[in-house]
Amino acid sequence: MSKAITDADLYLKKYSQTWDAQPTRSVKTVISSQVSVLVFYCLLTTDNCSLLLKEDIRAFMISRKMPLVLLLLMLVGLLGPGAAYAQTPANVIVIYPAAEPQADSMALSVFFVITDELGRPISRPGIDSVEIELLGGGDNAPVEAKFSDPQTPFYIALVLDASGSMANMMPGVREAAQSAVDSAPPGANIAVIKFNELAIEDDLTIIEPFTEDPVLVKGAINAVESDPNAPTCLYNALYKSIELLDETTQKPQERQAIILFTDGKDERADGTPCSQRKYDDVINRATRALPITPIHTIGLCADDACSNLRKEELRSMAKETSAFAATGSQNNMSEVFREIMEGLSSQLVAQANVYARQGDNQAAISIKLQDNEAPLTATFSFFSPQDYNAPPPAANAQISNLVYDQAKDIYTVAMSVTSPETLQKVVVELWDEKSGTQLPPAQEFENPEATLQFERHTDDLVAGREYSFRVKAVDQEGFLITIGEEGETILAKQTFVYEPPPPPPPEIIIKSVQADFEAKRLFVDLETRNVGEITSYEGFIVDKETGAGIGEFGPTLFPGNRIEEQLPQGIEQAGESRSYIINLTLIPKEGPAIKPVQPYEFKAVPPPPPGLMVRVVQALQNPAILISIFVIILCTVGLVIYLNRPAKKEALLSPLPRPPIDHTMISGPSVEAPQPQPRQQPSVQPPPPRLSLEVLETPGAPPERKKVITTFPFVIGRDGANFNIPGDQTLSRQHVEISVRGNKFFITDLESRNGTYIGQTRLPPRTPTPLGNGSIVRLGHRTQLKLDPQV
Repeated sequence: MSKAITDADLYLKKYSQTWDAQPTRSVKTVISSQVSVLVFYCLLTTDNCSLLLKEDIRAFMISRKMPLVLLLLMLVGLLGPGAAYAQTPANVIVIYPAAEPQADSMALSVFFVITDELGRPISRPGIDSVEIELLGGGDNAPVEAKFSDPQTPFYIALVLDASGSMANMMPGVREAAQSAVDSAPPGANIAVIKFNELAIEDDLTIIEPFTEDPVLVKGAINAVESDPNAPTCLYNALYKSIELLDETTQKPQERQAIILFTDGKDERADGTPCSQRKYDDVINRATRALPITPIHTIGLCADDACSNLRKEELRSMAKETSAFAATGSQNNMSEVFREIMEGLSSQLVAQANVYARQGDNQAAISIKLQDNEAPLTATFSFFSPQDYNAPPPAANAQISNLVYDQAKDIYTVAMSVTSPETLQKVVVELWDEKSGTQLPPAQEFENPEATLQFERHTDDLVAGREYSFRVKAVDQEGFLITIGEEGETILAKQTFVYEPPPPPPPEIIIKSVQADFEAKRLFVDLETRNVGEITSYEGFIVDKETGAGIGEFGPTLFPGNRIEEQLPQGIEQAGESRSYIINLTLIPKEGPAIKPVQPYEFKAVPPPPPGLMVRVVQALQNPAILISIFVIILCTVGLVIYLNRPAKKEALLSPLPRPPIDHTMISGPSVEAPQPQPRQQPSVQPPPPRLSLEVLETPGAPPERKKVITTFPFVIGRDGANFNIPGDQTLSRQHVEISVRGNKFFITDLESRNGTYIGQTRLPPRTPTPLGNGSIVRLGHRTQLKLDPQV
């Protein structure tokens, strides 16, 4: 099936290229094998299927008695000439250029028509833009041309063959020509000319001179009669018709054309030439001056082979004068006349001013269609009586190149400037396309050159965001240069998306760890790369030999690349040199926590124990020990004195016995009477940690505005916490937890939905953060607390 369609397609294209091939011979060849496919394909592809095939195929197939094909032909008849075919623009034909000298330039009006692949004119080709460019060197750049339907007068000579052979066909020809008048272009002036016997010195037989009145034209056509046995002096009639048109048109923009209808050759009944003029005379007369005279030819075939015509000559005549050619039978003359007339109505004109050189000039027209990427082009020539000097081009600036350097993270902008000598400066601005704001500073070039280049940093750009460079220029009078009908001040705009390379991975290296036994401090020196802004840190230490945990620290605010912590008691009391491993985690402001490349091993070496004398001196420096020694010495001296006191003689016995009297004397200071001992006081316990909580701001009324917290851990939230704030629905049920370690208070976000903030910093979830005095803490978006430790 596909091969049959391909074969049919080839035949149809060959058949329809210039509308003048007789269908019978080629169609008969196809019908013998794939007639059904051919007719069906004709229905789908060619809007002239009815016009070209209907009569001849019907006659042929009736003779062969093929009912199926007859049915298909009936479908052709039903569809008629309106069978859809999407004409694809394929070529542009320049009818002629009209050149009109101006004071400072040459005004060009280029009349043209666009045709499809089969050479048929397209009335509405969908043109996007038209440019005209002078060829042959120089600085001539393409000039944008305005395009439209021509509004200038159009003079059309309808030249009808009235030889003796037309006697039987003249009624049908008159009817076809009259119907074609209704399709004439707007503003057409049509003259009706009859020809047969015409000597070179004779005048044309003008039935109706040029008129815009279609009624007069149709009446003149109806008056054309053939003369019995009259010859066909074709070339003489065409030559004189061209002369008539040249005498009628007065301005270069006025158009002219001939529609020639004939059923024969330029000859008499005996086969000798009828005209003194030749074919070349007609072509030279039609093209020797502008405007040229297009000769559209219609040949009426008397048989399948068109033996009564010189088909190639008629086709060549049309081609050399930028016209159309068609041949057909008497049955389809109406369609042929109408197609030729619609071709005249398909003309367009492109107008532009160019700066031509004196003499002949070569130029090219380029037509950009709406549905075609590649433009249609054609060349033409015109004459200029003088040289025109092109003025300097209007000042302008364009971005010729925009390059992003990933290694340097910068943009390099290259620009080209037209007529820089007319400019005071060129300004390039960077704009954020999403927010519609400019990012300063603008790049300015005073007294610019023809080429400019600069580099723009990306410090203020956001990855993935769209930006644009916009170019403006200021003239020597201080005014912004404008372009376009609306006076746009942006001469060039280059849009781009900032897509920097991914940042290198963060890296932390522990350079050293020192244990200061004297100060009881632990120092950790770090080297960080690509870690961003670090807010806090935490870590732990294990004994390398046993794996036992020695101590942990944090989360604590990050002080910098040197961390200082209390020396763990496990290290301080080890009493010997031991190896330990420290594991550290840094917590950035944004992103996940970062750990060092590897844990760090260090050795803690305690100082040697002091000697005996050093320990004695150190002990004597203790006031309590010194007082104790003094008391011991004092008591010892007192005891010695007491034991070595002198004895006294006994006194005389009295006559009456008396109780013994203790005459012991104690020298030294007097001994005071014993005093009552004070009651021993119980030991004083340190007060429990306390934290003052004050609700500064929250929706609704909280249960308490102020509260002193003494029990820890203490949870604050919307519901089911130690302290509930039910009025703020943005809080999580258990939002934050306050805890105590030693004498330090910590606040921990419990993975709340809307976050916890100290100042502008959002706390990482499940990470204890130290609280300072009078800390202002924001829960979510609408609740603000003041937490003040009372140690």
